[in-house]
Amino acid sequence: MTKVSIIIPLHNAESFIREAIDSCLNQTYTNIEVIVVENGSNDGSWEVLKTIKNKRVKCFQIAKSNAAAARNFGYLKSSGDYINFLDADDVISKHKIELQMEALIKAPEGFIASCPWGKFSNIIHEAVFKEQSVWRVKDPVDWCTTSWNGGGMMIPGCWLLPKTLILKADFWNEDLTLNDDGEFMCRVLLSSKGNVFVDKARVYYRQVPNSLSKNNTSFKAANSLLTSFELYEKHVLQIDNSLRVKKSLATNYLTFIYEYYPKFSDLTNRAKIKCENLKLDSNPIIGGTTFKKIASIFGFYNAIWLTGKLKF
Repeated sequence: MTKVSIIIPLHNAESFIREAIDSCLNQTYTNIEVIVVENGSNDGSWEVLKTIKNKRVKCFQIAKSNAAAARNFGYLKSSGDYINFLDADDVISKHKIELQMEALIKAPEGFIASCPWGKFSNIIHEAVFKEQSVWRVKDPVDWCTTSWNGGGMMIPGCWLLPKTLILKADFWNEDLTLNDDGEFMCRVLLSSKGNVFVDKARVYYRQVPNSLSKNNTSFKAANSLLTSFELYEKHVLQIDNSLRVKKSLATNYLTFIYEYYPKFSDLTNRAKIKCENLKLDSNPIIGGTTFKKIASIFGFYNAIWLTGKLKF
């Protein structure tokens, strides 16, 4: 039986990590190792790990408080032929790995697998699954452009990835803090032959107050997001430089400007230049209903200037 490595970066999740690990150990697919990498926690996360006595669970500590660094460290310690990156506060359904492995065995070589994910706060049975347009898209470039055009996303735990494709795509970018998962999966997707969506597998995404994913208003986070958009452009245009791809890249830049102007004018000016360099005849329409009406009359950048800090 092919081995699967589940890699969990752990930072200040002492209340949730045991449930995450248990969901991995309870998989119907049995040839699994769980690699937990604690990175800079200031709670009792490491103490919880020390109470877990299971030979399939390997625990490590690194000094760098960075999820991407923890995932890279865990990847280097892994021995599986397939990799599943799982966040420390999320949970996977017991058939998740088995169903995805079955799907990948049937799929052409070079495919990756994904699955539905639903949000919950305390009990996974209360999770709400809301299908997003991107979920069932097979083609890698189509998957990326659908996501960039507002078609949704996939959380890290949903993906089951052949190690060969990660080797081809390269490690997680440790310089990114926000959207490091989006940038990593863009590279993996573009290195793959396609995505097989496994309906009956499930990942439960825990909504935690004041989680890192919600703290995206700092300059560091905004710069990371814009850098990830610039890297999207670098990756995808090497494969497809069509008009539809350029428009989806422009959507990223314009959405960034819409969200962060005028708070970070240097960053929004950088995004504006990147968008202009795509040399589109017209920009995609983004923003709320009222903003779109103003932009239709005065143009996007004039609408940004006119509305200032107001959100529509």
